[in-house]
Parts: sequence; structure tokens; C-alpha cells
Amino acid sequence: MGVFVRVIFVVLLSTHSKASDPLTIGGIFYQDAEDLEIALNSSAKLFNFTASVKKVSRKGEILEIGEHVCALAHEGVVGIIDGIGGRASEHIQALCDMLELPHVAIQHTDLYTRNWSLINLYPSPVNYNMMLENLINQKEWKNFTILYVKGYSITRVSDLLQMGNSSDKYMVSVRELSGDDYREVLIKAKHSGYVNFVVDCPSANLETLLRHAQQVGLMADEHSYIILSPDLFTLDLSRYRYGGVNMTGFRLIDLARNERVSVFTDALNEETGTFEAETLKTKLILVHDAVMVFYEAINKLQVLTKSLVCQSYEAWTYGSSVLNFMKTNKVEGITRRLTFDGLGQRTNVIFDIMELRPAGPQFIGKWVDDELIITRPLVPEADIAGETIMKNKTFKVLISLTAPYGYVKQSFEELEGNDRYEGFTIDLIDRLAELLGFNYEFEVESDYGTYDSATRRWSGMVLTLREEKADFAICDLTITGQRQKGIDFSTPFMTLGIGILYKEPSKQPPEMFSFMAVFSKEVWYYMVLVQLGLGVIMIFVGRISHKEWQNPVPCIEQPEELSNQFSFANSVWLIIGSVMQQGSEIAPIALAPRMITSVWWFFTMIIMASYVGTLVAFLTVEKNVLPFQTVEELYNHKSISYGAKSKGSTIQFFKDSSNPTYLNMYRKMEANKWLVSENDHGVALAENTTYAFFMESTSIEYYKERHCDLLQVGGLLDSKSYGIGMKKGSRYKKYIDDALIKMKEAGEIQKLKDIWWKEKRGGGNCGEKQNEEQKQLGMKNMLGAFVVLGVGSCIGLFISILDMLWGVFKRSVKYNTTFKFELVEELKFALKFSGDIKPVKRASKSEGSAEALNAEGKDEIKSLKSIRSGMSSDTHRTHHSHSSRHSSSELSVAFARRREYS
Repeated sequence: MGVFVRVIFVVLLSTHSKASDPLTIGGIFYQDAEDLEIALNSSAKLFNFTASVKKVSRKGEILEIGEHVCALAHEGVVGIIDGIGGRASEHIQALCDMLELPHVAIQHTDLYTRNWSLINLYPSPVNYNMMLENLINQKEWKNFTILYVKGYSITRVSDLLQMGNSSDKYMVSVRELSGDDYREVLIKAKHSGYVNFVVDCPSANLETLLRHAQQVGLMADEHSYIILSPDLFTLDLSRYRYGGVNMTGFRLIDLARNERVSVFTDALNEETGTFEAETLKTKLILVHDAVMVFYEAINKLQVLTKSLVCQSYEAWTYGSSVLNFMKTNKVEGITRRLTFDGLGQRTNVIFDIMELRPAGPQFIGKWVDDELIITRPLVPEADIAGETIMKNKTFKVLISLTAPYGYVKQSFEELEGNDRYEGFTIDLIDRLAELLGFNYEFEVESDYGTYDSATRRWSGMVLTLREEKADFAICDLTITGQRQKGIDFSTPFMTLGIGILYKEPSKQPPEMFSFMAVFSKEVWYYMVLVQLGLGVIMIFVGRISHKEWQNPVPCIEQPEELSNQFSFANSVWLIIGSVMQQGSEIAPIALAPRMITSVWWFFTMIIMASYVGTLVAFLTVEKNVLPFQTVEELYNHKSISYGAKSKGSTIQFFKDSSNPTYLNMYRKMEANKWLVSENDHGVALAENTTYAFFMESTSIEYYKERHCDLLQVGGLLDSKSYGIGMKKGSRYKKYIDDALIKMKEAGEIQKLKDIWWKEKRGGGNCGEKQNEEQKQLGMKNMLGAFVVLGVGSCIGLFISILDMLWGVFKRSVKYNTTFKFELVEELKFALKFSGDIKPVKRASKSEGSAEALNAEGKDEIKSLKSIRSGMSSDTHRTHHSHSSRHSSSELSVAFARRREYS
């Protein structure tokens, strides 16, 4: 009995001793991973553990790993943190599974099994694949290239490989990087035209990969990267910030809202004092979170550690319980939420999506709960400009002494350096330097640069930039396709085209029939048609208007016939008289004809006022008569020579043109030696001889302000731009572009142009040239008058129809006939458009023979017409008025002799 009590006491003592002593956590790292050892020791202290670290050399690691695992098991550790990775982790896992020791990995691994005792704190490939696919869709990449290091698992991008196979929507290519020099592979990728890259490589290889990509020119504006390593933004990326490359990466920690980061950093610095929170590698932080996961499990489970011997195949009794609790327990670590699936893989990871900007790494979104949320805040331009890499640097700038872009400054004092020059581009580079904070020195170069296909060499400014003997070229340097193969250009600061400069021709007197040019042919045609049409309308309205049928003999109170003054001759005479502002003896009586006549008078008043007001200018102004208006006319002209500057984009335009006319003109200019060496020579020839000079439109504007007898003929032959030249892949391009755009938006470039074109160096001498050529009045000018005439005529026609209907109604009542009968007879008579005599009363359908009555009426009307015609001739001979015809005795006798209708 005493022996049994003694044994129980010893066990309780042992248990108490084990529970009160700090538990031990094991770690297996490489010998050069001193930072991981420091991280484990510091984290163990924070959570009241003791750390036991075993180091593995690069050679013979498998044997060493087995020995280290067994040694840690013999020490009675609660688990092992694996910092080795790769195939070596499989050996660690096999031993831990046998001993039932929790095995925690802190880096990407391919270990997947339900039987092994593994927990991996590194984000699982499932999370990476989902996030990458969403991000690529967000960026709208249709083609991209996957870069990976040889021997490194690419399970994190396996779904991306399937994107290229499932449909034709995406084109996916893969490039393997091997050895220590990746430049050869990257150069091939560049020549293949790849611009979008997904980089999956260990953090240790990342810096080399980025440096080699920059060296081969894969870090320009057009290139985009997605870097899978969460350690991207722990690197020094200052050399890539200003190249314009779009670089996107991920971060597991939230530096701004995580107090544990500073606590952990302080603990690390107690050891060495060299760590900063922003540069902590993911492995170090995951070591901390691994210890924290152990702490949360051990703190809630009462466990006893045990010294294990590998050779006896012993297992830790509490190992499976601790492992299961670690998998199911939810912990918030430095890398935020720590949850695992049944295989021990970390799921539901929260990533910050970061993007490299000139101002530094910027937060643009988040991956949370398997959803991509992009916010992308705007970075103020002022912040970016303050960080520009051009600040306080000195650049060599090539200029040309071509007016008005560059001059030698006129001064009584001897000037040195940049003070010797002035001009538009001098002011432009000075303003850019002020915005971007850099310094500069000028070098004059007259040759802008051409490519010699025979020697395969460039010349001039292009060659200087390519050999990096200068940084920028700023002058009237045209952006051409050939030059873009040799150098890069900034965004254009001026747009222009090729024009023709020619001397102003002598004035020519007006032509003989220039008075006809006041109106366009269209207006004259419409005037004639309107007069003819209105004459027909006046006849019709006069015939259907009741009041226009008047008693020809006022002394007879009840005449049997009425007369109408609106014959075709009288109507046309009334219209022509109104146009000529002379009037006529024809006077409308009824409302409708008077309305139409009034509208016509208004119309003629507008027409004549417009004509007379413009006629004087056409009779007095002398016009410039150019010998040609287009390039084709110039080419066909026999007595005019033409040319351009012998070197430059203007003559190159003719030389490379596919237009046969332009090509023939180039050959003719070369054959006849019409080319000049400088613009000033061409301007002098154009001013003093019959010579047409091809030059850029901005230069034409400049010379027109100073040579008043020169002008531009026709439009522009092409469209092109001036830009600032720089070497290929220049990292300063983005900032020059941004500054130029800012100046354009503020109107500063236009102000500089006005100063050097219209004010300084003789600008503004000619002033604004008046356009003396008068413009014809077309239909768009006179349309309103025609509309008024048309509307008034329609209203008058409508009123006359009402008047006719009212007269028909009264006649049908008076003579006891039907309305229809009277209307038909009235329309028949009116639409005949002949005869100005109408009987007062028509026979009804029942009264005698209509044919006999008509025959009798026609005979008597003819007799009446003969009398009236005789009177009309007498009237014309004696110049009597229209009313005098009504007092003729012969007409009275004729009416008295007519028998009445029974």
C-alpha cells in the first residue's frame, strides 16, 4: 500500500512540474535563415514558450532533417515549425505523422493528404487561383504570360493555364526562368510582344527578376505585372516607381491597423535592432502566427508533453487533439484571419491589393470572403510631382536655331551657357524644368536626324539620343514613324501639317457681269420660278375671287356680264413692276389678291434691299486671283517652280508618299534642284519670285506675321505633331508627358506660341488681313423671304377659295339653282384661264337648251370682246386709264342690245 501511494505522488509531482514549466516549440530552418531563428525565439518569448531550433545545411539535408525531427521529438516539443519547404518538408511530414506531432509549414507547398498532420499558414493555391482570375478579368487582360522559376511549383496559377484552353477569349503563354540570369528569356518575351505578366517565383528570386526585366526594357509604360509573392512591397522598388510600369502585388498584413506588428517588431529588435515593420518578410510574420496558433490550442487544452523516441515508433497522446483544435479554432494573427480546411490548407485569406505608383505603394482594393473589391483612390498630381526622380538632376537638351523655336539672344553683353538662347522651345523646357524640378544645359544641333538605309545608321539628334550623349531633344522635331523606331517621343506639344507658302497675287478689277454675282445661281433660278408660279396663282385667285369680277359699264346697274383684270400679261406685269420698284396700273380689289400682292411686295423689298446692299462691294472690290488653289493645280502649272527644305520631314513626306502626284513632285524638285537648305531661303524665293514653298503650317503662320505679302494657299497636305525626343525606354517620359498635358490644359503652351509668333522678333507687323472677297447671297441667306412669300400666298389662296364659295352660294340662292351646279360651272370657267368676260346669270339645267344658250352667249361675248379690244387699242393710243374703258358708248349699246335670259 505504501509503495502505491509513493507512485501516485511521484506522478502528480511530475505532472505539476510539466504543467508549470514552459512548453517547447521546435523549429527546423536552414543555416543561413538567421532571421527565422530570431523570429521563433522572439515569438516564443511573447507567448511563454521555449524555442528549440535545429539548422540544416544545404548538403545532405534529408539525413539531417530526420535526425533533427527525432531530436526535437525526444525533447518533448508540442510541434515543429517548418521553414525548409520543398521535398524536404515531405520527409518532416512523414516523421511528424508517425510521431503525431503537429507540423506547421510557413511557405508554399504541394503537400495534400488527409492522413498527414500538416497545417500550412501560407495562403492556399485555391485562394490564389480565384483571386488571380478575378483580378485578370478586372484588368481586362486578353493575353498574358506566366513567368515562373524552374523547379518552383505553379499550382497557384493552375487555373490561369486553363483560361487559355477553355476558350478563345484568352491567350496564355508560359516562360520558365532558370539559372541566375533571366535576361535571355525576358528578351525573347519582349521580342514576342508580351506586355502583361503574371510572376510566380520565390521571394528570394524576385529582386533579380525585376532588375533583369528593367535591364531588357520590360519596365515601360506599356508593361503590366501581377506579382504573387506577398513580399513584393518589402523590397526597395524606388528604381521602378517612375518608369511607368503597372505593378500589382498583394500584402497579408494591414500595417496601419495591426498593433501586433509593432509589438512583434520590438521583440525582434531586442535581438538585433535591424528590423522595420514595413520590410518584415512574410515568413517571419508567419512564424509569429504559427506560435500564436500553438498558444491558443495549448492554452485551452490541458496537455502533457512526452519525450518520444523515433526508433520505438512512439506517438504523442495529445498530438491529434492539439492538431484538430488548431485546424478548427479561429485565430486573428498578424496576417489576419487564420482558418484551415480539412487538409490543413489555409482558406478565407484576406489580401490587400497594392499597386506601385510614383508616390510609392498604394492600396487599390481587397480580396476578402472570396470576393475582389477594387476601390483605387486617386493620388493627387502634386504628391506625384513632389516625388519625381527628375528633381535636382541636370540633363543635356538638344535645341535647333530655327525661328521661332530657337534664337541666339541679341545682347550687348557677352552671354554664356543657357542665357545665350531664347525662343519658344527654350521657354517650354524652362517651364517643364520648373514643374519637374530639374536643371538643364543646351547643345545646338542643326541636323534633326535621318536614317541611312545603306549604312543602317542614324544621324543628328536621333543618333545623339540613342548613344545617350544627350537626354532630350526639343525643337520643331516631327514625330514620324521612322524616328519612332529609333527614339521615343513625348506627348505632342503642337499639331500641324504641310502647307504651301506663296506670294500674294496682284489685285484684279471686277468682271463685266459682276453685278450678277450678288446672288448665287440658285437664287436667280428660284426668283424666275417664283415669278412664273406667282403669276399663275394671281390669275387663278383673281378668277375665283367674287369681287375681282367688276361691271365693265358702271352706267348699267344690272349688267349681264362682268370683266376681270387678271390676265396672264397683267399678272406678270404687276409682279415685274414690283420687282423693279416701278408699280403698275393693275390694282387688286378682293382681299385675297391684295394679301398675296402685299406679301409679294414685302418679298421684293427684302430681295432688293439685300441686292443693293451687296452690289456696291461686288462692283468696287478688287479680288486676288491665285494662279493655283490646290497641289494638283500647282503640279500642272508650267511657269511656277516649287520646293521644300532639303532635309526634314516635309521632303520625306513627298519622298515616301504613295500618291503618284506627290511622288512625281518630289522627283521634279530633285531633278530641277528646287530644294533649299533653310526655311529662310525658301521664304525669300517665295517672296521675290514665282516660287511655291512647302513648309509646315506653324512656320507658315510665323512668316506670314512678318512678311505681309505672303499667304498660305489651300489646305494642309497631312497632319503631324512635334514632340520632345528622348532615348528608347526613357523613364522620364511619363513625367514629361504629365507636365505637357498639364500645361496644355492650363493654356500655357498657347500663350507661349502667341508670344513668339505674334509679339516678339517682329511678330504682328502685318496685323489681321481683311478678307475683301465678298460672299454671294445664297438660298440659306434668302430662305426666310421665300418662306414668307409662300405662306402669304397660301393664306391668300385659301381666302379666295372661301370668297368663291360664298359667291357660288349667293348665286345659287338668287337664281334658284343648286350649289353644286354653280360650283362646277364656276370652277370650269376659272380653270380655263382664258377670257376676262363672265355672264352674270347662267341658265339652269331646266331652262332651254344649254348648248344653244352657250352658242348664243359665245357669239355675243365675241362681239363684246371685239368692241373692248377696239376700245383697248384706243385707250393705249390715247393713254387713257383703266377706268375710261367703262364709259364707252359702244359697250353700252352692246349691253343694251343683249336680250335677257328668260
